[in-house]
Amino acid sequence: MRVSTRQFQQIAIDGILDRQRELSRTQQQMVTGKRILTPADDPVAATRIHSFRESIDILEQYQANAAQVKNRLGLEESTLKGVVDTIQRVRELAVAGASGALSGAGRQSIAKEVYTRLEALLGLANTMDANGEYLFGGNRSGAPPFTESGAGVRYLGDDGRRRLQIGPDFSVPNSDPGSDVFMRIRNGNGVFVTGYDPANVGTASIDGGRVEDIAAYTGHEYTITFPAAGQVLVTNDTLGTTVAGFPQGYVDGQEILFDGMAVTISGTPAPGSDSFTVKPSSSQDIFATVRRLADALDQTPASPADETRIQMEISSSIRELDNALDHFLNVSASIGSRLNSVEGQEYMNEDTLLNLRQVLSSLEDLDYAEAVGRLNLQMTGMEAAQQVYLKAQGLSLFNFMR
Repeated sequence: MRVSTRQFQQIAIDGILDRQRELSRTQQQMVTGKRILTPADDPVAATRIHSFRESIDILEQYQANAAQVKNRLGLEESTLKGVVDTIQRVRELAVAGASGALSGAGRQSIAKEVYTRLEALLGLANTMDANGEYLFGGNRSGAPPFTESGAGVRYLGDDGRRRLQIGPDFSVPNSDPGSDVFMRIRNGNGVFVTGYDPANVGTASIDGGRVEDIAAYTGHEYTITFPAAGQVLVTNDTLGTTVAGFPQGYVDGQEILFDGMAVTISGTPAPGSDSFTVKPSSSQDIFATVRRLADALDQTPASPADETRIQMEISSSIRELDNALDHFLNVSASIGSRLNSVEGQEYMNEDTLLNLRQVLSSLEDLDYAEAVGRLNLQMTGMEAAQQVYLKAQGLSLFNFMR
């Protein structure tokens, strides 16, 4: 079989090109640091690499979500700290305003600060996060969730809780709706609330009461009246009946017990005129509580009965401020618990990410020591192929003919 010069040259050129491709691939591997440049290099490993990269991407998104949750919950926590500080200051002002030695002008000056604190609370309730979204708006975070009107402060958000996935089977709310945080605070003593008739003309006042026997508590509404001097009558308004054992003698400052509850009325009630109420507790927003206190402090009493009503309003506001403080501290505790859960999940995600990255590295990362040795061999082979080609170029019968 004869081999032509042209065929011989083509074989030599193909050999050089093959070595150039091998050399180029090794150089590209060293530049990228990756052993597998295309799926064809190792189909099985390429499939596993794709799977691991997807898992890593998902975990990295979980970590980004966790960071976002921590930022929002941290902002909510610091905002509620400001709310608690404001309420504590309002309570201090209420205690100062309850002093009997304080003049009407003195109470009115305290009322001005309470009104200012009310505006501060409204500002805190309309706090925005770094993305320009309102923190306490629920799912309606594009507009201020709280607005003040003649009827008080209205909540314009919703009850939605936006949750973010921070683990394969773990999602967490990244904030609380303002309806839960600011609008649903139990009034009275948390079980029932006492009140008075604005038309009372006597100087009697009622305290917040307490639960004497929760098993006997009915949850009904009651009215306490004074049919005659030295007498007290309790009527069950829900049933329209007189509570057994009444009327009975009225003693200033002595507890009145009925249907699992105990209330204390102090002072001198006007027989046949004055009355007090006892009703189950309901939700009341913190803004109404603070405004009620401010309005009471801003009044100028014209009679002893007016002074008694003001003192009852202040005392009632102090009790409800205490309820609000407990409520906000519970919300803060819930936030702290969520933050701890998020941090725990972050550590788990990070451990998983570390393991996945190590396995991925073992599959796709280049062994530089092996690659350098291979590169040297390939360069030597390339040089040899070039030398062979040059030698072959000089082979011709004419070179030996003279």
